[in-house]
Amino acid sequence: MKEKNARRLVRLYPRAWRERYGAEFAALLEERRMSVLDVADVALGAADAWLRPQVTDGRMLVLERMRGSVLAVLWGWALFVVAGIGFQKMTEYEDFVQAAHRDFWVGAAFHTVVVGAVVALAAILLGGVPIVFAALRNALSEGRKDVPLLFCVPPLSLAAFVGYVLLLTRVVYPTVGPHAVHSSLNVALFLSVVGAFLLAAVVSIAAVSRAVSRTAIGERLFRFALYPATLVALAMGVVLAALVVWGIALKVQSPALFGGDGGILATHTAYTWLAIVVEMAISACVVAVALIKGFAAARTMPRASS
Repeated sequence: MKEKNARRLVRLYPRAWRERYGAEFAALLEERRMSVLDVADVALGAADAWLRPQVTDGRMLVLERMRGSVLAVLWGWALFVVAGIGFQKMTEYEDFVQAAHRDFWVGAAFHTVVVGAVVALAAILLGGVPIVFAALRNALSEGRKDVPLLFCVPPLSLAAFVGYVLLLTRVVYPTVGPHAVHSSLNVALFLSVVGAFLLAAVVSIAAVSRAVSRTAIGERLFRFALYPATLVALAMGVVLAALVVWGIALKVQSPALFGGDGGILATHTAYTWLAIVVEMAISACVVAVALIKGFAAARTMPRASS
């Protein structure tokens, strides 16, 4: 119990501080009987370490920047996925399928979006899986349960979302019967699905980010992750360009469809397309800025002292 409480108190301090002093400080805490005043004193010391950091290890500071850049790429990609799902939802209807079959540019742009999304996902896995394994290995070697539990959040969130969708499709919709697209009930149920998906996505990414931030992972893995992240950025750029081409080609080939109400929830097609383009552009910018900062940090990484 003393050891567990000591680890919790040490965790209040910044990572750079913990890397240098954490083991010794934890051993000191385990040796003494902690009073309420001692706990308060430790908490005040942690607050001072955050407000006035005195650990100036250049490698640790640069490593923090590289870790932050990699996690920012993950968040940018998640925003990109949300936009991509909106595009897939809009184009699954027969009118858009037929337009892709009739016009070369509409079809080619659509397939480019799909291929680019798959490449981005593969690159995310290539850069992220080694980091996850390293975090799990380090946590298990230290006897910690918080990191493995945090990594359990994404599959549990996915299971909860799938369960909610099944509940709607198998129970709620058959019970209430068919409704018009713009009916209050249909809109509310659709928005609830969107909200459930966004909640699951945010909780999952936040849990993974928290788990990675809590674990001491070496520079080499973060440096390597920047290269698959570059592929993510390139794939996102290709998808964004293809999406723009898709909209322009659809406007030329099927102006009635482009100007109609084929968007999500029977909204204006052009407005839905434009919103997806804007969201993808924002996510691409997030990833690009994160990469620039990450590579800049990697170039300034001091050499380890012998």
